[in-house]
Amino acid sequence: MALHITKQLLTICKPQTRLLSGLPKLKQTEAPCVISSRRPRLNHYLNMIYQNFDEIPLVSKGWNHSKSKGDSFTVKPVSTPDAQTIPLNSLNIDSKLIEALKKRNIETATDFQANAFSLFDKNKHLLLAAETGSGKTIAYLLPIICNLITNKTPKLNTPQALILVPNRELAYQVGEVAEALAESLLNVKIIVGGRTKKIMMNPEFGEVDILIGTPGALGKLCTVGVYKLEEVQFCVLDEADTLIDDSFVDRIVSIIRRMPLAKTILVSATMPKTLPEALKPIESNMEQLVSPKLHKPLLNITQKFMRITRSQKPSHLLQIAKSNKRPMMIFTNRNETCNWLAMFLRENGVSCANINGDMNYAIRIEQWNRFIRGETMILSATDVGSRGLDTTQVEHVLNYDFPSYAADYLHRIGRIGRLGSSKMCKATNFISGPEEVRLVQQIELAIRKNQPLQNVDGNITNIVQKKIQKGMRQAM
Repeated sequence: MALHITKQLLTICKPQTRLLSGLPKLKQTEAPCVISSRRPRLNHYLNMIYQNFDEIPLVSKGWNHSKSKGDSFTVKPVSTPDAQTIPLNSLNIDSKLIEALKKRNIETATDFQANAFSLFDKNKHLLLAAETGSGKTIAYLLPIICNLITNKTPKLNTPQALILVPNRELAYQVGEVAEALAESLLNVKIIVGGRTKKIMMNPEFGEVDILIGTPGALGKLCTVGVYKLEEVQFCVLDEADTLIDDSFVDRIVSIIRRMPLAKTILVSATMPKTLPEALKPIESNMEQLVSPKLHKPLLNITQKFMRITRSQKPSHLLQIAKSNKRPMMIFTNRNETCNWLAMFLRENGVSCANINGDMNYAIRIEQWNRFIRGETMILSATDVGSRGLDTTQVEHVLNYDFPSYAADYLHRIGRIGRLGSSKMCKATNFISGPEEVRLVQQIELAIRKNQPLQNVDGNITNIVQKKIQKGMRQAM
């Protein structure tokens, strides 16, 4: 059974201009330009809509042709009304929590956070799906902490809330927020890989209310009995699309089976089409809170798409990097390219840190911290740096390698334009190959139709395996 997402947030309806046929004929003075190109007849203006049988013009339509090299188009930010916010004291939360939030410069809750808060009182599993940077961490931490404060039953190494995340950086980030909110109220523990064997040989015992960690480390420690999960009330899968990917799901399911009383909360900016078979039983008893912006390309940032050859990419990169004066993340698709790019920039006098999945964790965290502390303005990263991390200081994302999948694009550009980010954020995209052109066309079409991207599937492992199997069948 497909995972059907129901919108529970109201969208703001705006007057729309209908195109009866053919190409748009509106002048730029009549409506803000959303897509700007070198050919004005292909520009797109705010609130244009197309008839069902109209051919929708795309700047990127001919980008597979050799003569298209050097073409580009820009998606300009669209001014939208400020999102409605709710005073924290109206949520009936502990005054100490309100003070902790104010220390983090949070004085109001968004609609999404307030709606999530109300859902935790229901005896149902939850799906919280919203665009990147919309405050989802607070949306689940706040009601969990409120519940645990009033129903606290402390026991040694027996948490009442478990938060699973796909990587160590995100574990520490979520842990930092949880510790700040629950200070003097609850005990928070963070568990990641690297010290698992040492903990198993010499375990520490103490009161743990909220346990946060990665599936590999937590799975081992729970198997040998260091942590007991029988009394967990809330199990959060943060970045759920990654955690229920085929590469993680077996470990996740084995952990969930240890929590017979737990309410499962799936949290993500992109969601797979279906839940894994092992999680299907919870689907019928699941409440869904979904942002109307889910899977839509962000329109609060500038996005430039450049059709260039692969051989032109290094020179364009160097030109952008040398003129850069603000925090910037550069994404590549492979670990080797990530390392090469950082070395290339350093050899040309540009300071650059880098992180990828092949790096030793101590080196990776040191490189990440260099960037966060502002010791370098540029970070070269693979998709290990694209999910969940708080990057409000970043103002520019450069896709040196354009991603292969829509989910990855949404996560990458989600590093900018977040709650608390600068209003001057921009994304630059180098487009070189046919697969990249195909995804750009999907993105441009979604913007012109004001619709979510189609076929956004966070289960990248499954997509890759299906492609391999299809290729093998065709070769037989």
